[in-house]
Amino acid sequence: MGFQETKSMLGVLPFNVHLGLDIREEGGKSIVWMPDTAALKNHIGTQHAGALFTLGEAASGAAVLDAFLDLLATATPLAKTATIEYKKVARGPITARGTLAEPADAIRARVEAEGKTVFDVNVALSDESGLEVVGMKVSWHLRKNK
Repeated sequence: MGFQETKSMLGVLPFNVHLGLDIREEGGKSIVWMPDTAALKNHIGTQHAGALFTLGEAASGAAVLDAFLDLLATATPLAKTATIEYKKVARGPITARGTLAEPADAIRARVEAEGKTVFDVNVALSDESGLEVVGMKVSWHLRKNK
């Protein structure tokens, strides 16, 4: 299991498809790319905050799936909370990269011991030049199925 499974799971979600999000692989990890289209623009002609939020949430989900895809038969991940900081005006295509805020093994150990846990995924959204335009933190709940 790996990137292809993550791409097939996230890439078919209707809202992700609607926005044109593309799940890509970079260094063995899943990242999410959003195009620059008229439908995604705001009133000043840059990427819409709502589209950027969805992109970041999708990238956090990609990081969760990359780390815990093997647990999906016995555990369910759900986004719990999110915070977002719009740092710069977002122009052009945007790429989002999610990273677990702690080692996956520590998260797995808590799920095994307690049946559930909450953990954070940090997400950086960058424009084509590599400038970080948005920072985001998504807290995820992962619990064993009953």
